[in-house]
Amino acid sequence: MKMLYSLAGNVKEMGQKEMSRTAREGIVTCGYGNRFVVHTDTADYTCGLRGRVSFVSDHTTPVAVGDDVLFTVTGENEGIIDSVQPRRSVLSRPAIGREKSEHVLAANIDCLIIVASIKSPALRTGLIDRFLIVAGIGGLRPAIVINKVDLGLDEEACEAIKVYQSLGYPLFLTSVTDGTGLEQLLEFLKNHRSILSGHSGVGKSSLLNEFLPGTNLRTSAVSRVTGKGRHATSHIQLFRLPGGGFIVDTPGIKVLGLWQLERDTLADHYPEIQRYLGQCRFTGCSHIGEPGCAVKEAVTAGSISSMRYQHYKQIYDSL
Repeated sequence: MKMLYSLAGNVKEMGQKEMSRTAREGIVTCGYGNRFVVHTDTADYTCGLRGRVSFVSDHTTPVAVGDDVLFTVTGENEGIIDSVQPRRSVLSRPAIGREKSEHVLAANIDCLIIVASIKSPALRTGLIDRFLIVAGIGGLRPAIVINKVDLGLDEEACEAIKVYQSLGYPLFLTSVTDGTGLEQLLEFLKNHRSILSGHSGVGKSSLLNEFLPGTNLRTSAVSRVTGKGRHATSHIQLFRLPGGGFIVDTPGIKVLGLWQLERDTLADHYPEIQRYLGQCRFTGCSHIGEPGCAVKEAVTAGSISSMRYQHYKQIYDSL
């Protein structure tokens, strides 16, 4: 009987080892070099990569935050990523030093939350427009957060807010200082995978500290010399929201390259320009210098925001 019990114990132990090596599903929440944290409903695992994973993707980032992966448990809270599931969406930019290669910042994100601030640093509508285009390219639903509204809304800011609301973009006015709009924004974030992005110093980490009690993400003040934000977040990380869903924090982006965009497709990302499709005198009108352009006439008439049109021209010239 003692022998049988010992044999049964060995069989049970072997079964547990076999189960631990069964591929499991998880979400990548952050990465450090070639090590990644994979989140499951029961635990987080620090994982390396199987060699073949590095060669499956043509990106510089075969594994990115937000990726759905299959991994094998190799020890206590440790594992190895076996494969990456197909990506539904990506937020990316050109790889540094390899402009023709794609560096994926985050994958499988539903919403791009564009965070700007009224002051400190100043509101930059041109950057908002570039992020709106990036959302369209990556297949993400955009929303706009105008933060630090406790500092006061001037006429220019109020006009910009009206423009974006008239175009149908979800827009939230928020303040961590007095709590304005935080409840409404958190409700919008529930049950989605969202990413906060924007310039340094606009308050992304401060917003996350409100939504994720106990996280205590590092924040930093705006430079008194340049008026620009200093980087507080040093890497991209995904967090689970208490009410459901996930949120990704990103470092402040100084330069946002529209490297996947061509001049002849720029207008596709401006819904107000699309309303005048086919009404210009010339087929393939750039809406820049051609006579008989319905878009330019709409700008003159005030039907299209001159602010947005100026950004359109600036981006067009940069492509």
